[in-house]
Amino acid sequence: MRVLHTADWHLGKTLRGLSLHEDQAHVLDQIFRTVVAEGVDLLIVAGDVYDKASPSESAVKLYSDFLERVYRDTDTAIVVIAGNHDSAQRLGTASRLFDPKRILVRGPVSSDEVPLILDDGAGQVAISALPYAEIYAARRAFADETIRSPEDVLRAQIGAARAQVPEGARWIIVAHAFVIDCQPTDSERTLSVGTVETVPTSIFDGADYVALGHLHRPQSAGNDTIRYSGAPLAFGFDEAGTTKSMTLFDLDAQGHVMDLEPVAFHPLRQVREVRGYLADLVAEAEAHPSEDYIRAILLDEGALIEPAAQLRPHFPNILQTLRETTRELVMTSAGRATSKLDDPIGVIGEFLEYVRGEGASETELGVTKAVLDGPVMEEVE
Repeated sequence: MRVLHTADWHLGKTLRGLSLHEDQAHVLDQIFRTVVAEGVDLLIVAGDVYDKASPSESAVKLYSDFLERVYRDTDTAIVVIAGNHDSAQRLGTASRLFDPKRILVRGPVSSDEVPLILDDGAGQVAISALPYAEIYAARRAFADETIRSPEDVLRAQIGAARAQVPEGARWIIVAHAFVIDCQPTDSERTLSVGTVETVPTSIFDGADYVALGHLHRPQSAGNDTIRYSGAPLAFGFDEAGTTKSMTLFDLDAQGHVMDLEPVAFHPLRQVREVRGYLADLVAEAEAHPSEDYIRAILLDEGALIEPAAQLRPHFPNILQTLRETTRELVMTSAGRATSKLDDPIGVIGEFLEYVRGEGASETELGVTKAVLDGPVMEEVE
């Protein structure tokens, strides 16, 4: 059986306010073309289909059009679970309308962990789809008040799922979790508050392959049979320059994972940093314009007013400008002081720091205080 493992699509996500709709449509098309070109028997989406519990209409259409396309134009089976960004109820609403022999979409947690059973000619393969669940939802579903952590939740789900696997069947688990010793990025949301959110790899004992979602870096969790495919796009500048991928493998008749390989995504726009003096970066942008999502690290000292505006004609998707020395944001038209409005001296000092790279001098502070302490003219009726 040939399996394609993906996760963390985050449809509807924005990057510092810019829509990623075109970028996400582009990578979904790559997933579909890989399904066709590689003769994929099973496509997995291991959670966080959407970026928000209430996704936009365009995000929902992107997802539904993709599912329809795969179902209509291929014979590929599909397994989807809700992640911590998804609304479990929303994702699972139409699940009973899907072909139960080919499509399994799991939204809300349930103690009845019925797998999708496929037969590849060498026997049965059971795919247990374990959606992300909050602790209290899992307590209700399993009628178990001892569930107190993400590990307890997943352990209850796996126990229920194991009981549903047919004798002699190979077993694939799809889950959305933070496995111990794996590497997160800046863009994941914490799974729990006040408890340990990680789970051990031993919790998956007995499975032939574990398709994980939640962490956005492609990586194995102890061994190649327990893996994160990672997200298809970089969602932060900490991922600048990284290659995003989906995971393709064959499951043989004995349940061995064979020919596992990452299939690289080719994004419409890269997320990247440029570094240098503003004048040099402007010249570079003029010579090599780009629609990539860009953060500029500036080496200049002294006054810099609207550096992003100077770069934007050639870098239309410049999202952030920082100083190398302080790693603080340079003032832009959207910049805001962090001092409280009842502290005008602090606000003015921050403004001067942003504009020219240094705060107010003693003389300037004296002048400012004298003005602020003077009489204020107010309009009266």
